[in-house]
Amino acid sequence: MLKRTGLLLLLALTLFSCKKDKPFVPNYANGLPGLWAQLGDFVGIGRVRSFGFTIGHKGYIIGGNGDSGFNQLGLYDFWEYDPKIDKWTRKADYPGQASEYIRGFIINNKAYLGSGYGKRVADPGNNVLQNNDFWEYDPATDKWNRRADFAGGGRENVIAFAINGIGYMGLGTNNTYDVNYKDIWKYEPITDKWTRVADYPGMGSFGLIAFTANGSGYAGLGGASPDVAAKDFWAYEPVSDKWNRKADFTGGARAFSGCFVIGNDGYAGMGSKTSGTADDWYKYSSANNAWSKITNLPGIARYDMVSFAIDGVGYIGTGNPGLLKDFWKYTPRETN
Repeated sequence: MLKRTGLLLLLALTLFSCKKDKPFVPNYANGLPGLWAQLGDFVGIGRVRSFGFTIGHKGYIIGGNGDSGFNQLGLYDFWEYDPKIDKWTRKADYPGQASEYIRGFIINNKAYLGSGYGKRVADPGNNVLQNNDFWEYDPATDKWNRRADFAGGGRENVIAFAINGIGYMGLGTNNTYDVNYKDIWKYEPITDKWTRVADYPGMGSFGLIAFTANGSGYAGLGGASPDVAAKDFWAYEPVSDKWNRKADFTGGARAFSGCFVIGNDGYAGMGSKTSGTADDWYKYSSANNAWSKITNLPGIARYDMVSFAIDGVGYIGTGNPGLLKDFWKYTPRETN
């Protein structure tokens, strides 16, 4: 009798527990906290060396190269991603000259993009394919407007970020990758003017990560000529116009990595290392000046990808090796 009563009590408690405890539901479908989840493929052709960014609650991918190796298939198409429905929509093509390594920043819900490699229209007798044209994109009208050319001159593989309504762009290299630019220029959209600020003191010149967090601009890693792979990391303070060295990236020297920002933390990962292609990801705490490893991408390890964050979720896709078009998202844990 006691045994039967105990079994009935256990069953009742189990049923009560099942009814009371609701299953955990992550913020976004197909994503568990702290894990990568594969989404639908990017609907454009597979590509490398494109640029990804965020405006509001939408992500964007622009340009790139649609051929492999040193072959060229310049891409000027421009796509908008809606994470709520996992859907891509084509927008107005990029009117600039570059197709690969377009870079820029977001100010007041407008994109400011330029520089890079490639030519939309052949220019007889001119074999220099680095560009300095600069453009403004307004998602409200889906239109591009020409702005003042980048004052640093034609180049590719620059870094760019924005702090408090001011854009910053610089570094990069030439087509043969034997020049290491270190200059940084600030851009004021109201006056449409460029002004040179403090040079970048780090080792890398191309293929760096760069982002903004806690009112500072961050840059690091990357490559330089000849045969340099870097892991140093720096913060730019706009008030003092100075670069301060921060904790070195703990994942090892690399270039052409992906990065995005969630809250006040930067996330960086994958990329090209001297020993191969990386699939690991790390978080940088701007409050603690510390890097910590968080995860590995379960998909193909890559470099030359696009990456951005929307509403606290990171996204990456496309890239090398090959002409990838798969797309992934990362939802961080509360404890990460």
